[in-house]
Amino acid sequence: MKRRKAQIDAFGAWGMRPQFFDAIMGNQLSSEQLEKVAAKENFLTLGEIGCALSHLGVYQKLLESREKCVYVFEDDALLTEEFINLQPQIQQFMEEQTAPTVLLLFNICGYERRARRISQDVSIMKCLGGTRAYAYVLNRPAALNLLKAQMPVKIELDAWAIYQKMGFIRLYCLNKNVVQLNKALDEDSLIDNIDDRLGRDGKRVKGIKDKHVYNWYRQLTMIEKIRFFGRRISRHIKELYYENSENDL
Repeated sequence: MKRRKAQIDAFGAWGMRPQFFDAIMGNQLSSEQLEKVAAKENFLTLGEIGCALSHLGVYQKLLESREKCVYVFEDDALLTEEFINLQPQIQQFMEEQTAPTVLLLFNICGYERRARRISQDVSIMKCLGGTRAYAYVLNRPAALNLLKAQMPVKIELDAWAIYQKMGFIRLYCLNKNVVQLNKALDEDSLIDNIDDRLGRDGKRVKGIKDKHVYNWYRQLTMIEKIRFFGRRISRHIKELYYENSENDL
């Protein structure tokens, strides 16, 4: 309730009231419920499963509405005046997209290239990867694709690079953090309070994740498989001329 009140106050300062989706707590799910909502072979913690289900629940709400896209903010997101000023341009960009699209409302560490300038110093960037899901926008086609792919939940929700590689989404970010992260709340992560993610066997995690990605690949049509390999080749080429924002760190 403390986190919810903080968000109500933060949005209220800009004359807005957020719509809340009650978080699903993975540690409160029964064994029978977990069998239905999470893949049998899984490396995710209960906290991560609950987090993924919460985001997927928002996607389902979008599809049940008439809205073209939805803004998703976790409870550690901090709106800025810059975001409020730029939101109409962000909305316009998202409404123009017919392909499944996700736009991260922050900058990523990785390869990116300008897609559209929306102010003097803020641009929407095409990007090849990225992590975190504390603030983003996605449209209806992206919501539909991710629900199909991640029900039951198989891998972490913010596997944006994998989703793009599979053709589930087109990924964009901003060159600036117009929505910031409340570091105090982020460090007191509810996900990590449920389960510790740090002690996992990296080799086992990669093996399970690779299996799920391969199963997604097997379900592609022949045309989709050709496009899949085209995207893999294209990614390597793009890395040669996309700006690597890691060089700026």
